[in-house]
Amino acid sequence: MRFALPLTIFLLQLTGCGGPAPAAERPSTLDRIVATRVLRVGMNPGYAPFEMIDTDGNMIGFDVDVARYVAKEMGNGVKAEFVKSDWDPIIANLNAGKFDVIMSGMTRTPERALRCSFTDPYFETGQALLVNRAKWKPSPKLGIADFDRPGVVVATRLGTTGEIAARKLFKRAVIKTMESESDAALEVDAGRADIMVYDKPFVAIRAQESPERTFAILEPFTKEYLAMAVRRGDTEFRDWLNLTIFELRASGTWDSLYQSWFVTMPWRGHVQKPAS
Repeated sequence: MRFALPLTIFLLQLTGCGGPAPAAERPSTLDRIVATRVLRVGMNPGYAPFEMIDTDGNMIGFDVDVARYVAKEMGNGVKAEFVKSDWDPIIANLNAGKFDVIMSGMTRTPERALRCSFTDPYFETGQALLVNRAKWKPSPKLGIADFDRPGVVVATRLGTTGEIAARKLFKRAVIKTMESESDAALEVDAGRADIMVYDKPFVAIRAQESPERTFAILEPFTKEYLAMAVRRGDTEFRDWLNLTIFELRASGTWDSLYQSWFVTMPWRGHVQKPAS
């Protein structure tokens, strides 16, 4: 089901009677996207399987396909254009107008909501643990409390909800922050860290990629909701995205994408590997 005509009606409803906007008003984000036929999407690749770089140098992932779905729903031949951004300044880059929306596995939090506006969630996840197999043995009794002791090194990515959870839960262990998810996972692989704290999907996939060196504890110990982010006050665009997220799920497209990126995973073996 496409939304080309409903988008036009939606825009007319949001502008009141549907007449032209006053000359002093800046064109809305939705108007500009439809007019230029380009939806600029900010992403920080490296978070499998949400956004990654394949062996041909292309951006792929669950979020990439969601972004293409959103662009197609706009009709008028709109295409998604992916703009790479470092993680720390990604909201600042959004507010600077470098892209229209962030779709990059971002957890919506009250702190971040002071700097941007979030849509309804499109994915639910939580923090899990990647564990070094040489240092620890798999056991159903192994849990958070076992790792909160002097001498244990906990790796995570700087500036993420994984870091927030690690600092909250591990008061006696050493917290080691890294610049990327892959760097943190490599610390566990190499035995320089006992565990990694990060989102469940990444941890699950990473454990499958190095089963001889790591294992995963996948029962989430936090509950987090990933959402799209737009500039504060861009309510028209946010409201339209919320309708599209609803349609993404109602149409069965979300389930199909989840099956491909998280279950059957045909993309494995076609993604650039981080340097060890």
